Amino acid sequence: MSTLNLKKYFVAGFVALAAFSCSGNVHYEPDKDHHTKNGFKTKSDRSFIDWLSMRFKEGDYPSVSPEQAQTILAEADIKKINSSANVPRATWVGHATVLVQYKGINYLTDPHLTDFPGPSKMFAPERITPPALSFEELPKIDFVLISHNHYDHLDSRTVDMIGNSVKWYVPLGLKSWFLEQDIAAEKVIELDWWETDNFSENVKITFTPNIHWSRRTPWDENKSLWGSWSVQIGDFKSWFAGDTGYDEQLFKEIGKKQGPFDLAIIPIGTYGPRYFMLPMHVDPDQAVLIHKDVRSKKSIPVHWGTFQLSYEPFLEPPALLTEALKQNELHEDLFSSIKIGETVELKDFSE
Repeated sequence: MSTLNLKKYFVAGFVALAAFSCSGNVHYEPDKDHHTKNGFKTKSDRSFIDWLSMRFKEGDYPSVSPEQAQTILAEADIKKINSSANVPRATWVGHATVLVQYKGINYLTDPHLTDFPGPSKMFAPERITPPALSFEELPKIDFVLISHNHYDHLDSRTVDMIGNSVKWYVPLGLKSWFLEQDIAAEKVIELDWWETDNFSENVKITFTPNIHWSRRTPWDENKSLWGSWSVQIGDFKSWFAGDTGYDEQLFKEIGKKQGPFDLAIIPIGTYGPRYFMLPMHVDPDQAVLIHKDVRSKKSIPVHWGTFQLSYEPFLEPPALLTEALKQNELHEDLFSSIKIGETVELKDFSE
């Protein structure tokens, strides 16, 4: 590991050790198991110091060549994206950002359209592959789903671009952050697990659990919630997993209560080293289990190929996904990898 990187980690570690939590949970409800008086309870028991120790042990992330990056890029079909979606469709913009469209409704998941996932380039890896769509190329967006507050999922610069033109659906405890970004209070819908909001007569949005954690600064760990999102537009049901570890009972409960889903958006990357990432990020094998647990008819793999945030080789996630599908005797079309910029249409869908 380079001397410069070591200095970065020492500085970050010192800040983390010097910081402390100074506020309680204003949303605390003692009858809810995932609530605590100071925040929210997580099963992802990895601290910043644990992460720092792991980085010292593992060294630099694997390098990625421009040739490797180019293999997963496709030119987005701007004309199609700006046309009416008579059947459900989804376009992978990059990382966890997906544009879902159906019957005049357009929504985004965890939009990130800028060059690095962090408050400063000094402490964040540069984007390897560009977003498939710029802000100017997006169609009119109706609402945005935010799974949690990590920088690769909640990008303040992208939030500034989108601003008050949409409704923002966010986890409990995160609305105050949006208000600080000058997003109007009426534009931010803050939900706890299993709570539902009717965006319109035909669109129902439910915040569902997952296995993760939150932190945006050294002193706000688990002060806001994290989770996944179920969206029903007419008879079309979709689900965005967010970032998550694996819990069979939990995902089967989501499938029972909210599924079956016509479309699921499931992460397959940021899983290495496994001894460290296991509680918070699924690998491709577990992603396939989630696909089955939530009863998804068609799934799109995301959360890989954009930022190098962990130690698995750049192109390994889709290769392992293909193997996992074979082992589970599932047809590859049910959960096949796609390129950034590619649009998937559910042509067989009918209400």
